[in-house]
Amino acid sequence: MAVLKNVELWFCKLNPKYPNDHFDKENPTWEVQIRTRDKKQAKEWKDLKLGVKPAEDDDGVFYKVNLKKRSKKKDGEPQNPVKVVSGSLEDLDPAIIGNGSIGNVRIFQYDYNVGGREGVASMLMAVQVTTLNEYRPKPREDDFDMVDMKVNKIADNQEIDPDEDLDDEIPF
Repeated sequence: MAVLKNVELWFCKLNPKYPNDHFDKENPTWEVQIRTRDKKQAKEWKDLKLGVKPAEDDDGVFYKVNLKKRSKKKDGEPQNPVKVVSGSLEDLDPAIIGNGSIGNVRIFQYDYNVGGREGVASMLMAVQVTTLNEYRPKPREDDFDMVDMKVNKIADNQEIDPDEDLDDEIPF
C-alpha cells in the first residue's frame, strides 16, 4: 500500500451509506480527487502509475488524480467503505470535507491484465484529513425561511357532550 501525503482533497464522495452512483447504478463508488501544484509531487504520482492529468484554474496549473473504490467486489459482496479519519486518527464525518482540504490518502495498488490490456490499478482505501475546510451547504435563494409550526391534535379539537345520548344506529 502507498500513502500519498499532503494532497489537496476535492469532490469527496466518501459517505459510507451513499457511494456515488452517477456513473454506475449497479456498483457505485466512493471517490476523491487529489490535487497538487508541485511538479515533483505530480512526478511521484506518475511514477506510481497514477493517471495524473494537468489542469488549470485562476491560480495556474495544477495536477489531479481521481481515486475510487467500488462498493461491491467482483462476486457482488459488499466492500468495506473508505475509512475517513482526522489528523488524530479519530473517525471523521466525510460529509464535512470541503474542497481544498489537505490530507493523506492511502491506496492499494495491484497489477491487472484484462483483455490484453496490462497496467497497475489503484484502489482508494483511506483518507486522513490534516487541514479541514469545513463544508457547509449554502441555502438556496428560493429555500423556505424558518417559521414556528402550529400543531393541532385532532383529539383536542373534538368535544363530546357527556349528557348526549349516543345512539349506535346510523340514520341513512
